[in-house]
Amino acid sequence: MELLKKSVQSVLEKDRIGSPVFLRCVLHVAGEDVNLLSSVAEMAALANGWMSSPPASIYTQGEANGTQVTVMVHYAGGQMALLSVNRVDVDTAIDIMLVGNKGVIYHETPVGRHYLNAVAPEFGETGELTEAIAQSLDSGQPVGLEG
Repeated sequence: MELLKKSVQSVLEKDRIGSPVFLRCVLHVAGEDVNLLSSVAEMAALANGWMSSPPASIYTQGEANGTQVTVMVHYAGGQMALLSVNRVDVDTAIDIMLVGNKGVIYHETPVGRHYLNAVAPEFGETGELTEAIAQSLDSGQPVGLEG
């Protein structure tokens, strides 16, 4: 995951896509014992690092112990991130589309013929937004974040 972060950050620093305005990230995680809440919180931390303004509110659907959790993050500057984590029976994979005001970055792992060279994403334990995501999951309502 660190390689992905560094790669996207280098594109952003070179202003190749301009300022990020929308992120769609779908993570398929393999395994019955995977914590979907921590995985989606890690994805939120990834999104927060790429957006130019702080998160203002989040809305979450799904079930942390189920098969899918989706989070929509609205940022103070109007940017949006749509993050989805799905429990699957196949290999872990990630699909990212980061839209800027000048271009787009796409990343998918694993990908077609390059599958043997692809590295599945590995997530750490970033607790950023975990509490707010859990609160939104429990209430089924958007949660405002203090900026």
